[in-house]
Amino acid sequence: MEFLETDHNRLPEAKKHLHQLIGTNPILPLVVFANKQDLEAAYHITDIHDALALSEVGNDRKMFLFGTQVTENGSEIPSIMQDAKDLIAHLAADVQ
Repeated sequence: MEFLETDHNRLPEAKKHLHQLIGTNPILPLVVFANKQDLEAAYHITDIHDALALSEVGNDRKMFLFGTQVTENGSEIPSIMQDAKDLIAHLAADVQ
């Protein structure tokens, strides 16, 4: 699912689809990227957490929310993205 970046009006739709997707497997980890955090109009990650009702995903689910941004030309990968890549690899290994 493509995250809505700065389109705040579509967050309820994103919440609905997200909860439909994760509802089928309550133990599958959830990783959410809040991209474009460098933009002035971007929601703060705590606002995204609330708007997507991430506190309702279940106490047994591993859930991670990353605030991210990428350089304009995409040539430089921020360290948070490397950390997220490592986390996803670790989570994938745990699921298998």
